[in-house]
Amino acid sequence: MIIRFSGPVLGAAAALALAGCQETTTAARPRVDAPGVPVSVQSISGAPDSVTTRFAGLLGEAAAERRMEIVPGDKPARFRVRGYLTAQPTEDGQTALAFVWDVYDESKKRAQRVQGESLGRRGGGSDPWSGIDQTVVAKAAAESMDAIASFLVTTPAVGAVLPADKAKAADAQANNLKATTAARTASTPAGKKL
Repeated sequence: MIIRFSGPVLGAAAALALAGCQETTTAARPRVDAPGVPVSVQSISGAPDSVTTRFAGLLGEAAAERRMEIVPGDKPARFRVRGYLTAQPTEDGQTALAFVWDVYDESKKRAQRVQGESLGRRGGGSDPWSGIDQTVVAKAAAESMDAIASFLVTTPAVGAVLPADKAKAADAQANNLKATTAARTASTPAGKKL
């Protein structure tokens, strides 16, 4: 059996098909580079393992594109981040992949919370994760890194120094002070004190 459609029906069907393919998101953040501030991703929770694995890989790629320094959890980091992912149907039938990142400073106090969402295709059935595809995950990972990088570039430069670097700087200042004092003592006539 062959079914033939007239021009107006085909036009309406094509418009509906294209509308179903379009992806909408919340306001896009501008891409931000944040080089030189070591960050450790401590955890990503809330999503099925397959989504978490894809998201973590894409998050690493997004960080590299923004010249962010991602360090392992056991290495010194200026900030440590924990991410939470959720998928939920929207009122118009699409699926939203929402992300929340808590950014903690060296003293383990939350310094910032960043959040957003990326909208995907209509989910099938009762599992909202079925509406989350690679494109939506990639967009959420990129937007996550833009949000975190935006915070990193607005933190004071003094605060970006790691504790180990602060100790090195203090040692260097002490050595410079000793060298300056020794040089002055050597150039001072005998019997005079500085």
